[in-house]
Amino acid sequence: MLSVIIPTFNEGRYIERTLLALKSQRCNEEVEIIVSDSFSTDGTAEIAKRYGAKVVSSEPRGPAAGRNAGAAEAKGEVLIFLDADTIVSQDLLQSISDVFKLEKDVVGGTSAFYPENGGALDGAIYKFANLFARVAIKLGYPHDPGYCGFYRREVFEKIGGIREDLALCETHDLAMRSRRYGRFIYLNAPVYTSLRRFKKEGYLKSLFTYIYSTLYYYLKKKVPKEKFKFVPVR
Repeated sequence: MLSVIIPTFNEGRYIERTLLALKSQRCNEEVEIIVSDSFSTDGTAEIAKRYGAKVVSSEPRGPAAGRNAGAAEAKGEVLIFLDADTIVSQDLLQSISDVFKLEKDVVGGTSAFYPENGGALDGAIYKFANLFARVAIKLGYPHDPGYCGFYRREVFEKIGGIREDLALCETHDLAMRSRRYGRFIYLNAPVYTSLRRFKKEGYLKSLFTYIYSTLYYYLKKKVPKEKFKFVPVR
């Protein structure tokens, strides 16, 4: 079984399209969808239930806590973490399943990620981000941008799940810790992500925060909440 885990807090504007894409998958495996909701007030949980997702409650402490709460309720051997505004390509889940079946040394990975309805600038930014992820992974520094990450359940549990003390880069950290048990891969089966953070915060601020927090993590293995702050974008 594959368990798809989506952390949410007031994601009513986005979650339906994400779930619809998951329901349209060309996948031969049994799939469960878990929406780990932090007491949304905009109907997120109701939309999720309408699409057959299992809704679990998680404390509003950010996406790391939501992902851990969802993983604790999951039954699958493979855990797939998606953002609530991430649209998956039709063969993504089957591709993930095939990798884990055929390549026993693979413990986790991330997928190619592209902007949904983006312009030339967005395409250039994401092209560079994908190149960085591929190169980092090739060099032995697993890099999970967070849009779509997948892990063998046994490895996720061995490394203690996702660190909730990090303000940002918790998915990078999870990928880095997974390498002790095997190979982390970049899967060329794309997902398409919302540009809402760029649109609301601006490109300069968004990119600066991402690059600064990533470098800070790689240098110090922490991203303290006193220095960085995760701010949801609606």
